[in-house]
This record gives sequence, structure tokens and C-alpha cells, in this order.
Amino acid sequence: MNYAIILAAGVGQRMRNGGMPKQFLKLMGKPIVIYTLEKFEECKEIDRIIVVCHGSYVEHMKSIIRMYRINKADKVTVGGKDRQDSLKRGLDAVTESGGENEDIVVIHDGVRPLVSLSAIRENIRVAKQYGCAVTVHPVTETVLVTDVDEAGMSDFKKRSDTYSMTAPQTFRLGKITEAYRKIDGIENREMPLLDAAMVYARTGGEVHLVKEQGANIKITTPEDYYFLKAMLELEENKFVFGL
Repeated sequence: MNYAIILAAGVGQRMRNGGMPKQFLKLMGKPIVIYTLEKFEECKEIDRIIVVCHGSYVEHMKSIIRMYRINKADKVTVGGKDRQDSLKRGLDAVTESGGENEDIVVIHDGVRPLVSLSAIRENIRVAKQYGCAVTVHPVTETVLVTDVDEAGMSDFKKRSDTYSMTAPQTFRLGKITEAYRKIDGIENREMPLLDAAMVYARTGGEVHLVKEQGANIKITTPEDYYFLKAMLELEENKFVFGL
């Protein structure tokens, strides 16, 4: 069985809108999170959707899921104090819903609505084969890695070997839950473990890449909001004019 965990528990501090969290902001009459959920509803390979939501907005999330007929989203669970805690609660919800070790979990951000169906499908295919798949985007600028205010030639990295991580990140349920169990006993001083892929790699898992080319951005700032609006209008115009 293939589950999607949609993380939508943030409160959107960087959006500076002073009101509703960014995932609920409407664009062309529809909440951003619904655009995301519709992608997973449309994907035939996804069997069930579990939404992780801030406790104050659970009922609102349930109401818009019903309104927009996201039928696969049959469970909304309360998020935690941070992203990792919310993610673990999503994994617990999959297990409580009958998830088994060999089942696939596709973890995605509720405010990343431009994900392609092909990226979701390729994540599932790769995770079934290897146990883990992480979506990455090839960088287009020269990359420099340094922890000081100066750099040598060795700090410049080849663009062709450099990627930014996006989403989804996909795992066999048993493998990722075991990684989170192991990480509790591992001291980490190198860098913060910000997502499931880093936890998986830190506990010895091999991360397999799914390369994407689209504009699969995460909506975190007002500028992102207007970029998303332009992309949605472009898609609508393509349909209208048969492009």
C-alpha cells in the first residue's frame, strides 16, 4: 500500500500575513494546500493520504478536505512542536492505520503544490526498489561551500554534481521508522537533522535520488506566493489556448 503524509502543521511566520497559516491562503479561490492534496488525489499510485496539521486548524482542514472532495485524505492528525516531531506523528498515524513495514510512505510539504505526478510516481518506484527515494533539483548556479567569509578553489563545486533537496521524500515504512528509532541514541553535532532523508542517511541508510526539472518550489514568502500565482495562471492559459 502507498501512503502520502502531507505536512501542513506550520504557522507561516515568514509569510508575514499576520493571519491564516500559509497553507490555507487562497489562490484563485482555492487554498494552497488543496492544490497539493489534489496532486496526490489524482495520482493513481497513492492509496491513502494522511494530513499532519496544527492542532488549532484540524477542524478547518477537515472541512476543506470535504469541500474539495479529497477522498483519499481520510485522516488528519495533530502535528508536533517542530517538523521532525510532526513527521514522526505522521509515521505513527500510518502505523496506527494498518501500515506494514513494506508499505511505501511518500512525505511531502503541504505548501509545495507544483510537484509533478511523474516525480511522485518515480519516488514510489525507486523507494520500492531501494527502500528510499529523495527528490532533488539540479542547481543552475555555481555552488560555493564554505563556513568562513573567504573561499579557495576547493570550495567551488561542479554544478553537474550538486543538487538542492526538494520533495517528496519516500521510504519503506519499516526502514524510516527504524531510522527514527535509532536516531534517538545517536549524538549529532555535525548539522541539524532537518528532514527524514537526513535522519535516514545519519543512521546508515543509502539515499537514492530522483531528479526533477520543474518549478517544485516551497511557498514560504510573499514572493513565492506571487510566483505560484503566475505558474498557475500559465497552466490555466495553456489549457484555454490548447498549448
